Amino acid sequence: MTNDNDLLVRDVRLGGSDRSEAIVIVGGRVQSVGAAPSDWMGPTVDGAGMLALPGLVDGHAHVDKTMWGLPWRGHSADPERGLAGLIDNERSGRRELPSVYERAGALLDAYIERGTTLIRTHVDVDLDNGVSAVEQVRQAADDRAGAIDVQIVAFPQSGMLVAPGTVELLDAAISAGADLVGGIDPAGFDGSPVEHLDAIFAIADRHGCGLDLHLHDRGALGRWEMGQVVDRTRALGLDGKVTVSHAFGLCDGDPSIPSLVERLGAQRISLATVAPGNVDPLPLDLLDQYGVAVCLGQDGIRDLWSPWGDADMLARAGLMGWRAGYRRDADLDRCADIATTRGAAAIGVTDHALVPGGRGDVVLVDAACAAEAVVTSPPRRLVVAAGRVVAGDRARTATDARRLS
Repeated sequence: MTNDNDLLVRDVRLGGSDRSEAIVIVGGRVQSVGAAPSDWMGPTVDGAGMLALPGLVDGHAHVDKTMWGLPWRGHSADPERGLAGLIDNERSGRRELPSVYERAGALLDAYIERGTTLIRTHVDVDLDNGVSAVEQVRQAADDRAGAIDVQIVAFPQSGMLVAPGTVELLDAAISAGADLVGGIDPAGFDGSPVEHLDAIFAIADRHGCGLDLHLHDRGALGRWEMGQVVDRTRALGLDGKVTVSHAFGLCDGDPSIPSLVERLGAQRISLATVAPGNVDPLPLDLLDQYGVAVCLGQDGIRDLWSPWGDADMLARAGLMGWRAGYRRDADLDRCADIATTRGAAAIGVTDHALVPGGRGDVVLVDAACAAEAVVTSPPRRLVVAAGRVVAGDRARTATDARRLS
């Protein structure tokens, strides 16, 4: 007897191989990869020789901010005011938008259609709306349970110490459905780096949750802040539970960077990048050398901060490769890995791979290899999450004709 999380995906290729293989998923987990079993009686999808990838992963998003599906709205923030201008522009403009639940749900649906099965999203917690956005994103995520896994970071976008009462709201947000606590530029924006870091690490320690800190501060300041993150991670035993997002302080080639990267690796502190156009790429070779995990994200998508973004993590992997000047397949494969298995590991999910025992998330595309998929970002012909078909035209060949959801 089979259940809704059993599926045989036959005649697919993995990696750069031309060999036809079958992926057997039982109970939402990959049971085997290889020859198709002769006695399989469950639902089957014909992969027609397509390339099979693990489910795509967005490790840094802001789904609560999106205007996905709404009429076009030109960017209106004052460029002379920098980060503060962007924040104020959003706080005033979001009053005119539909609910966070509605907008975040529409964007999560787009992610699912484009093959993302795991996402970490930062969600605003502030004095205007309290923890409401966290609650609404959690509900939107719960409504799509089984199609996409959503990690929520309680994010003090408007600052923390500069907005008294926000620390208490971050604490409450964990109880309201957030999985991690966040922070933002403890020195450059909040102006009190020691107090800021002490506060968010105390919340993580108290709740036993992870921490994901936005750190745009560049140069020596950003590196000093990362050193402070390392010290607190070690002191509180939070190794493997901390992420630094953006980490621009690692991008300028300063000779002190290798020793800092070594310290990050020793505490298993991961990094998140969105392949931005306004700063040099992270030093991936150096990060690999010291075992620092990296994930890739879209950041905000079609929101009051920026008109860019499309919920397509293959396209974002291509952007990452383009920004790094990659040409060889091995380097492009690295981008694909960061947008799938390696990216999942960076946000604490270590079983996100098409191997026996791995989560049964499969994306089929028409491409010869992962490198081509990164360059061309072809349509997702099938998306499977934990053995359930959730999107793609190949779903029509499933023998049980299950409905997409």
